[in-house]
Amino acid sequence: MTINKNVTRKDVARKAGVSVSVVSRAINNSGYVEKDKKQRIIRIANEMGYIPNPVAMALQQRKTNQLLFFCTDLTGACFNQMYHGMAREAEKRGYHVLASMNIEDFDQVKRTLVDGILFNTEETAERYARSVGKNYHIPTVVASFQPSMTYAKSMPSVIIDNHEVINTMIDYLMKKGHRKIGIAIPFNEGYISDRFRHWKHRMMLEMGEECMQYLIDINDNSMDPDHRIDVHMNHYYNATEEFAYYDLVDIGRRAARKYVEMKNKPTVFICFNDDMAIGMVEELKKMGIRVPEELSVMGIDGIYLRDHHEPKLTTMSLFPDRQGAKCVEVLINMIEGRKYKHINYAGYEIIEGETVKTVH
Repeated sequence: MTINKNVTRKDVARKAGVSVSVVSRAINNSGYVEKDKKQRIIRIANEMGYIPNPVAMALQQRKTNQLLFFCTDLTGACFNQMYHGMAREAEKRGYHVLASMNIEDFDQVKRTLVDGILFNTEETAERYARSVGKNYHIPTVVASFQPSMTYAKSMPSVIIDNHEVINTMIDYLMKKGHRKIGIAIPFNEGYISDRFRHWKHRMMLEMGEECMQYLIDINDNSMDPDHRIDVHMNHYYNATEEFAYYDLVDIGRRAARKYVEMKNKPTVFICFNDDMAIGMVEELKKMGIRVPEELSVMGIDGIYLRDHHEPKLTTMSLFPDRQGAKCVEVLINMIEGRKYKHINYAGYEIIEGETVKTVH
């Protein structure tokens, strides 16, 4: 078979002895064509090497089979796993997921042929809803960590409840005998602040104001639970050979150094996420502080990287790939007019490693 990339539907129609509109209906499966005639047209198109123009087909069918994922950064293992979950689920349904890390340029939605949009956090989704989303009607789904979050434009969400996550972690640590439970966060903003606030509320009930001496905030802005800072993300970027990435592992190392300077020390730290926990454990080891013998450390996310570090991290797994897959499932059901739930809850589970000891 000789493939000619310049073959058009008009050429196929001429060879098949039918009209161009019949060829279009047969190829697009968008209208009635007798079964035998349809099979003959498709066979002729294949023999001639006809290659449909994907842009033209998208415009004709008003469907691209493409989804757009807005994400702050894909070098972090959590959102990377979330994206992989999205991509695999989309592939099962005949779709592809494009990724954009420019969360300030929502106008690109108007320049990109996609059927729906996915957001990795409620903050990004809300900025979209208040800007382009007000007048641009396209199905959207958000991976959320705050069940009480409301948006300027209604959109379904797949939720991991930070309140339940933090309280389940504290319950687990208390069963292990820990009472002085600290938290280490990079800054007080977004769902990071949400995790801090839930920790503070619970620990205030357990031990009063004393709990605040077990806080490590790298940005030193968390003493006021209602204080929200506007953190420029470049403060947390690292560059290696001109490749810039959001480095929470390094933030964890800085947290370990702050721990050494603390006058009153907890017996365990809940770190904002696994990246930060891994960095903290590595720096503690470097400084000669044994984990978990001298200090226990627990992460949040359940990323695959924990399998490659010793001691193996104990974590609250949020199964980010499953959350991403569920987001895609809901979004495609919206696009295809199928039933879907507006509020969806994702699962979580403590996965024990070697970084949390039992206190007697």
